[in-house]
Amino acid sequence: MNVTTLPPTDRELVRAFAATRDEAAFAEIVRRHGPTVLAVCRRVLADAPEADDAFQAVFLVLARRAGSVGRPERLGGWLHGVAARCARRARSAAASRRAKEHPMTDVAAPAAADPLWADARPVLDEEIGRLPEKLRAALVLCELEGLGRAEAAERLGVPEGTLSSRLARAKEALRSRLIRRGLAPTLVGVGLILSQAKAAAAVPPALFDAVVGLAAGVPAAGAGVVSAAAAGLAQKELTAMFVKKLVLSVAVGVGVLGAAGLGWYGWAAARGEARAEARADDKDAKTDKDKVQGKWKITEAVISGRRLPVDKAAAILGGDTMEFKGDKVALRAEMTFTLDPSKSPKWIDMSPAEKKGLVVGVYALDGDKLTLHYAAPGSADRPTELEFKQGVNTTRLVLERVK
Repeated sequence: MNVTTLPPTDRELVRAFAATRDEAAFAEIVRRHGPTVLAVCRRVLADAPEADDAFQAVFLVLARRAGSVGRPERLGGWLHGVAARCARRARSAAASRRAKEHPMTDVAAPAAADPLWADARPVLDEEIGRLPEKLRAALVLCELEGLGRAEAAERLGVPEGTLSSRLARAKEALRSRLIRRGLAPTLVGVGLILSQAKAAAAVPPALFDAVVGLAAGVPAAGAGVVSAAAAGLAQKELTAMFVKKLVLSVAVGVGVLGAAGLGWYGWAAARGEARAEARADDKDAKTDKDKVQGKWKITEAVISGRRLPVDKAAAILGGDTMEFKGDKVALRAEMTFTLDPSKSPKWIDMSPAEKKGLVVGVYALDGDKLTLHYAAPGSADRPTELEFKQGVNTTRLVLERVK
């Protein structure tokens, strides 16, 4: 009988290194996450030589802080954050140095064929770093490291449905943040940006050997010692982490002092945040199919590129409400529906009972608001965005939940 040995989880690798300084465990961490870390450093630093220093600094920080990583299963997101911060410090230091040495020159980023990517590249990692930790972890594993949803869900220790929900929320949150930075990507555009941000297959061997040897305390042959720049970046990050932890410890200490005055309020606030995160995880566990159940009333309608009053649209569609029940949806007639929230935008397919005239479309679910955009029955041309285009034979509906 063949026995399949599962690869160690990030949690197991971090714990092994923290407990025994297991160099093999550290090497596996660098092998898994190093390409993404290096890609972040190169993006932020516009492929400047300082990227290698920032890369080494990230893993020096991990080597020092492995025992303090609060959620080792979210290691990919944690490393992304450290990489973005170290790279920004390196960029700032390099800019100051160039200003002193060559006041009239600067280093420009390589030209990009895609204007959207050219605009997004300098700010992408900063905005990913501002996402909530659990959303960032899902985004980094699936979009930057290229893991499948099943493997990413296993790494994070959550159901695959929860992972898909977090990933969708992460993309939408990232899109909103990029819009605030002056970009205007659709969800499809966010997907294209992330596809260009995917890491290379592996870290260059010399850099891999150097960082594993240095971080484990045994420099690789010929690697020398860590550069002063990398050591300085690592120390600044470690200091920032210490200060943050100290501030949090003081805040928690105030809460523990008693159940009265500001101490009680601080304790209650911390407890409330923990409960809120637990409720958010429970909400994640519900699939879109669960959330869409019930009756929805049409509030806006665009049919074949023409915006229509709801009453006229209802006359064409056969009613002004849609009801989802189990795997059935009813408008003019009852149809079987399936959802694929892993797509961007999300997909919906509706099939009549006679299995003819499949309706393909996309959807967005935002609390008590549901947006559908679907093609004519039998058409294979699924809409690629939620907005309609003039003169196209599609139907776009905005619905509100009937309570």
